[in-house]
Amino acid sequence: MAGVLLGNYVLGIIDTSNHTLMSFAEIGVIFLMFHVGLEIRVKDLFAVGKTAVLVGILGGVFPLIMGLLTMFFLGYRVVESLFIATAILATSVGITVKILQDMGLIRHKVAYIVLGAAVLDDILALIVLAVVKGLAKGEFHFLEFSLLVVESLAFVGFLTLWGPRLARRTRSWVERLNIPEGPFVISVILCLGLAELADVIGLAAIIGSFMAGIVIDELAGVYDLENKVKYVNEFLLPFFFVMMGAHLNPRAFLNIDLAALILLVSLVAFVSKMVGSALACWKESWSVKIQTGICMSPRGEVGIIVGLVGLSLHTITQEIYAVVIGMSIITTLLTPPLIILAFRKERTLSLKIKTQVSKLKDEGNKE
Repeated sequence: MAGVLLGNYVLGIIDTSNHTLMSFAEIGVIFLMFHVGLEIRVKDLFAVGKTAVLVGILGGVFPLIMGLLTMFFLGYRVVESLFIATAILATSVGITVKILQDMGLIRHKVAYIVLGAAVLDDILALIVLAVVKGLAKGEFHFLEFSLLVVESLAFVGFLTLWGPRLARRTRSWVERLNIPEGPFVISVILCLGLAELADVIGLAAIIGSFMAGIVIDELAGVYDLENKVKYVNEFLLPFFFVMMGAHLNPRAFLNIDLAALILLVSLVAFVSKMVGSALACWKESWSVKIQTGICMSPRGEVGIIVGLVGLSLHTITQEIYAVVIGMSIITTLLTPPLIILAFRKERTLSLKIKTQVSKLKDEGNKE
């Protein structure tokens, strides 16, 4: 909300074209996902693997189909409809994981399902966006497309299966480094390096940083990396949330037709993700289905990136771009209160446990 107010559409204090601020915002969300990766146990991720895969597939297919049908029904061109559908396909988990972290629920079953599904979601969005970009340019190279898919799957698969093993073998080498905070420095290099590699491949940089956290997960506790990265997070992350808000032009809602279209697309984005996620979690309880659907709902920076691609190719109008931005911001703003509501029982339990632990520590200190 501060971003909306301070952005160049209202007070004009923050300029969304400022590359320095956007760089801080991007690095902020990169470190957020790195921190999440440090808290995730690979074995627990594999435990919900099948469910996460189903959520990733159905949670992507349903928004894609419903987005296309909605825009076709409203009479929009094929390319514009495809860009809208692609924008509502992908999930931005930056907001979701921050809320779950603050609530002490990052190791909840739903958190593992959402994180696993979000990685697959990003790959699906990448594949669809590659096809849409090809159609928009009037050309499609099957070889390049196939290479993109293979590179993405190989990147995620190799780091998940072999990354932790390689990290364990390099532990003795890292400890011999004669530099202050050697393990922390190396972990930051790995985080930014894999984020850059993911970006080169075509994946979102946050996938690379998330995988970096998973790779060195077992070493995080040894070197207290979680707390050290947390302090970096607390400084950088507000840049991300403020810049996301600064992209929203509130005046778009003064145009009744455009505002109605934004609200309709946002509703389709939310409902389609909920339906796809609920069907994928058919073996789980209703509370898990609802929680998963809500956690998968924000589009955030992923939707904005899709909109920017369409705008740069001159294949979508400013109106469609405003719809993508509006949908991304609305789903992002609605998610936090809905997550808190959906996890109210777990939140109460988490607070009770924290209170009891705090009391035990105080008693121990007195003794």
